[in-house]
Amino acid sequence: MESAHATGEQSAGRPHGGTRDSVDEMVDHWRACLPDAEVGSLEVVSRMLRVTRLFDRDRDDVLCRFGLEPWSFDMLAALRRDPRQRSTPGELMAAMLVTSGTMTTRLKSLEHRGWITRTPDPGDRRIVVVELTAEGRTVTDEAFDEVLACQRVLIRSLTAEEFDAAAHILKKILLDHEGHA
Repeated sequence: MESAHATGEQSAGRPHGGTRDSVDEMVDHWRACLPDAEVGSLEVVSRMLRVTRLFDRDRDDVLCRFGLEPWSFDMLAALRRDPRQRSTPGELMAAMLVTSGTMTTRLKSLEHRGWITRTPDPGDRRIVVVELTAEGRTVTDEAFDEVLACQRVLIRSLTAEEFDAAAHILKKILLDHEGHA
């Protein structure tokens, strides 16, 4: 049996925390328009999407100041946090979920900007090794500090207990959809 929380009907007409937001208004309108539809999931999913959009907007502004796009930051960050501080295009393709053509174009762009090098692997010259340059490491670290600052601003209203609860709940949702629950 589906729980009231799964359908979202437990909170019909009762906004969380007493203060109404734009999602409360949207849910009310859907309930008025389609009274038989179980629209309660909007209370969680729409808020997650709106929070994500807010963060994306702020992160994009930060990255732009460093001459980065979201994809370029994600690639540089993947290289930076790799314990070997290097990767192959195939490993990056798997991590970024892009095609080989897209990966080649992106690697050329990052190399042109001086943020990575691509060299043949000394042990197997058929393999290309991608590494951050000193400049690539610096831009990644500086941008990462600013991205973390954006995240802290976004969640500043949470108490320590609310932060832990939110992290736990979102992890549970993610694990369920990653097939690890």
